[in-house]
Amino acid sequence: MSLYKNPEAQQTMMRLYDEKLAACGIEYESVYVDTPAGKTHVIISGDAKLPPLVVFHGINAGAPLALEAIRHLNQTYRIYGIDTVGQATRSAETRLPMKGDAYGEWIAATLDGLQLEKVNVLAISYGAFLLQKMMAYQPDRLLKSVFVVPSGFVSGNFWRSMKELSFPLMRFLRSKKESDLLKFMDAFFITKDKHSIEMQKTLLLGFKMDYRRPILVKHQDTANVKTPVYVMVADDDIFFPGDKTLKRCAELFPSLKDTYILKQSKHVPDQSRYAEIEQIIAQWLNN
Repeated sequence: MSLYKNPEAQQTMMRLYDEKLAACGIEYESVYVDTPAGKTHVIISGDAKLPPLVVFHGINAGAPLALEAIRHLNQTYRIYGIDTVGQATRSAETRLPMKGDAYGEWIAATLDGLQLEKVNVLAISYGAFLLQKMMAYQPDRLLKSVFVVPSGFVSGNFWRSMKELSFPLMRFLRSKKESDLLKFMDAFFITKDKHSIEMQKTLLLGFKMDYRRPILVKHQDTANVKTPVYVMVADDDIFFPGDKTLKRCAELFPSLKDTYILKQSKHVPDQSRYAEIEQIIAQWLNN
């Protein structure tokens, strides 16, 4: 059974996916890898001789949204933007259990299919949960790990989330009014464009959202991580507060090498910050 409530919603999401990919302005290959969780779609950009950089995107965002902010890194890395299964992407609609090794096994099968042994990984938002699963399942495959506004380390403030996220969301689901949608998006967007508004509306009304929260990582999940770790947070992140995230990462990773705070930023960084984000990540990877 499809995760989309109707064919029109799926068509809209795939159109938005393609529009964002075209807006990245990069040369790329589009490939599918067979895994036990179904076909996994991967966008590959950059010369085959360059070192690999695997990118895990945010929830239901799809690889193009993740690649948009770091697209120039394809000049120094071969980028593999992996579409997560069970989300509104071009991969299989298979939803895996949050507990256990299911996601770790899926990632391993995807990397095997791409013939990648050891990789650098950039994990954005929900994608951090996937990197944490990889750390627990196959830490030896990691070269460097970069987390950006990461999930899975801490939770946001309950009462703030209710006021700024849950209540506006419930109002929008009842009213279907764009004004209520924008109020909901205010909690995690600074600037909202036509693409982001249409995407959020289509997801909330036309997709069977997965509201399971990423399981918070434990010490035993990161105990075998010896390779360098880097963390970038936003100072006004309603989902994963930046100060709490940095404190938790310092406790979890003896190999934490550097951190960076996006000042005056909400969970979804403004496009005007993309050059800043890309520059810091490039410094970390090239260090």
